[in-house]
Amino acid sequence: MKRRAFILCATALAAALSPIAAAGAAPKGQRGLVIHDRPRPVAAIDIRDAESRAAGLDTLKGRPVLLNLWASWCMPCVAELPALDRLKPALDAKGVALVALSLDRSGKVAVANTFARLGIANLDIRTDENRVAAEKLDAPALPVTLLIDREGREIARFIGAAEWDGAAAARLLDALAAGSPLTPDMAPPPVRMGAAP
Repeated sequence: MKRRAFILCATALAAALSPIAAAGAAPKGQRGLVIHDRPRPVAAIDIRDAESRAAGLDTLKGRPVLLNLWASWCMPCVAELPALDRLKPALDAKGVALVALSLDRSGKVAVANTFARLGIANLDIRTDENRVAAEKLDAPALPVTLLIDREGREIARFIGAAEWDGAAAARLLDALAAGSPLTPDMAPPPVRMGAAP
């Protein structure tokens, strides 16, 4: 497991340093913003809240969603969590749901410990207790953030850690909220790993 975690973290770190891209399909190894030619269905996954109650994407129908897949052992994932935490109230005000879905094997314990260590106050605990989300959502490395439209379809994804709460990301998130087309120049910059908590 440690070797796999190392490989996933190394891959995610490389993502933070890779260029932005746009394409209909994300070729293996592609990083940055990937805008799909056509919206794609999002596989059903069993998301649970802090009390292990169902809190899946079906509860967010009619709202655009920023779905971030992360894990506590992934340094780039942890580096972008504070930005997502700061962003959540602004997205809520725009009608966009932000779901930070933990893929940790130890579930809500790992999430609660990571949130406490980082001072995360706005993100809700969300876990993939069946540990199938990465496979079902075609996320071979972490972090990955899916941009999902009001119809529940994936229209783009950002592969790697991004500075989600900066001015550069605001255009992308405003377009998601408005249902407007996304363009490659809307990509947020990657997280600078030297600033990781």
